[in-house]
Amino acid sequence: MIKKFCYGLLITIILISGVLIAGCSDQSPAGTTTVQTTAVSNAKYVAGDIIGKTAFTTENMLYVITKYDSSTDQYTRQLLYKNPDGSWGHFINNKTGEKVERTLVEKVYPVRISHVNIASIPIITPTVPPTVTTVLSGNAPVISGISPTTGGSDATVSVTISGDNFRSGATVKLLRAGYSVLYATGVSVPSATKIDGIFSFSKAEKGSYNLIVTNPDGQSDTKVGAFTLGDSPPVISGVSPRQGALNNTVSLTINGQNFKEGVKVTIVKSSTEIVCNSPVSTDSTKILCTLDLGLSNGAGVGDWDVTVLNIDGQQKGTWNQKFQITN
Repeated sequence: MIKKFCYGLLITIILISGVLIAGCSDQSPAGTTTVQTTAVSNAKYVAGDIIGKTAFTTENMLYVITKYDSSTDQYTRQLLYKNPDGSWGHFINNKTGEKVERTLVEKVYPVRISHVNIASIPIITPTVPPTVTTVLSGNAPVISGISPTTGGSDATVSVTISGDNFRSGATVKLLRAGYSVLYATGVSVPSATKIDGIFSFSKAEKGSYNLIVTNPDGQSDTKVGAFTLGDSPPVISGVSPRQGALNNTVSLTINGQNFKEGVKVTIVKSSTEIVCNSPVSTDSTKILCTLDLGLSNGAGVGDWDVTVLNIDGQQKGTWNQKFQITN
């Protein structure tokens, strides 16, 4: 009886010791920290998402996500372009796009603008407009001169330009640095060596102007300082008398406009010039002078041009008719 009790007590002690030892073995060693693994967060975008910096954009191209790789935590993105009707969109080439870290993409482009089906996006290559080549139709124009070379600042002047290689449809203009361009109107090109036109100098600035002629093919020529704009030149409307006898003295009366106080009146034939003596400009419309038609002055029978020169400004006007010296 005593032996059975002792055996039972021994077994009980062994069981209790085993329980205590097992409990101690489940405790972690002092100072050891348990490490927990955090799963990678889900990607914000999926293939087909069009992304932007703000919800409202007027851009014609944006990035679209074409793929997300969870093993590298990277997006593949590609530029997507708007269609002509304003819808998204199309690619302009068949490149596969670029890979960028997910966190960077989601930080820079936090907004989902729209979504498209990647598989249905077409590739549309933009067309390059053809280069337009100007074909030159001939030699460039050449300016040799203009007549008259002067004009009044408030006058309308008909001009004739001489030169070569002028083409029908040419434009004529006067140019002075810092001032408005003066274009000729009523331009006609009767031949390759002549251009006629009209300049209206209303309120134009006085000074020296460059003459420019441009053919329709764009070729041009410039004559520097070809035209001077100043006071209006004298205009002769009539001469009385209209003729005088050789070796006689004639008192001339010249009517017109724009005559200055100091004038020079001459009659001219070929290279011979006879000066009218003591010219007096009674006003801007009349000049009185005395013309000596003596042989010693070089006078000769025939038709002579009558000219008036305003000494101040050197503007000259020529009568559109002739003074006749008779025998």
